[in-house]
Amino acid sequence: MAPDRWVVNASPLILLGKVEQIQLLGALAGEIAVPRAVIREVGAKTDGAPKVQTLMALESAIIVDDELPPANILSWDLGPGETQVISHAVMHSADRVVLDDLEARRCAKAMGLTIIGTLGIVGRAKVRGLIERAEPVIRRLRESGLYVSDDLVQKLLREVGEDMASGRDY
Repeated sequence: MAPDRWVVNASPLILLGKVEQIQLLGALAGEIAVPRAVIREVGAKTDGAPKVQTLMALESAIIVDDELPPANILSWDLGPGETQVISHAVMHSADRVVLDDLEARRCAKAMGLTIIGTLGIVGRAKVRGLIERAEPVIRRLRESGLYVSDDLVQKLLREVGEDMASGRDY
């Protein structure tokens, strides 16, 4: 069985980098494809270069060339990174796309792709024993700019066995 091939967008890389959890991608996916448009977007951030270096230090990470996207993906008018992630996944039969942007996720779903976001990566990492607790990582991600509803956070924490009945606001 071939290893899972994930195509990753900038937002999850940036957020995971901010909380020093980029290595979770390498632990969860057999191969991480990162389009050049995503590398440019991450690298353009003030603290982007170290994140790119951390990502590329992962044995499973590869940079893939940008390609001319199919018209049905271009018609969604997404950013260059999202467009290349979805295009690469469609044209090269990737197992999963890593996207947080809602409109990009809608496009990926319309293209029949399997989607995971930053929050899902944390949940999967917890289930696989790669992190001890999901809640502190999620809290740090939210402090770093991850926009997810409290309901979604509560749902994920319940799914991974971290009952948050205390009523704390995450």
